[in-house]
Amino acid sequence: MDSHAQGLIFVAVSLLVALVLTIAPLSAGLAWLRPDWLMLVLIYWLLAMPENVGIALCWLGGIIQDILLGTVLGQNAFSLAVVAYIIQISYQQLRMFSLRKQAALIALLELFRILVDQWAQNLNGVSQTHWLVFLPVFSTALLWFFLRPMMSWLQRLFVAY
Repeated sequence: MDSHAQGLIFVAVSLLVALVLTIAPLSAGLAWLRPDWLMLVLIYWLLAMPENVGIALCWLGGIIQDILLGTVLGQNAFSLAVVAYIIQISYQQLRMFSLRKQAALIALLELFRILVDQWAQNLNGVSQTHWLVFLPVFSTALLWFFLRPMMSWLQRLFVAY
């Protein structure tokens, strides 16, 4: 198998794992801290392989996430497409950022996703206005410190160039 096909299979498997982690059951206390696994994995691939992972794949991942979570169809797709656009227009600069600066940007992007989610829920009359909805901003940013090095290592391990 050539390295390009091997790389695309690895991308697909990592996105599938992120989707499974997104719907994995957690206790009530930990559910508020659930990081945005799909966004983190998509951002990693947008930075690592921008020619193969783009806005369309992020939009598709968001639609699948909408279906899995039972949210308004398109809310996660829209927010992930905007996140992908922001990453794609500046990926060369973002690759040069330190891990800490990348985590800060991811926190801002996660805050954007939460605000879009709250907006969509308010439009449907199902608002959840509690400060705990903002906890994933911190857990997602902190997880980036572990996920990015681990994904780089796995990519080098499984994808031969």
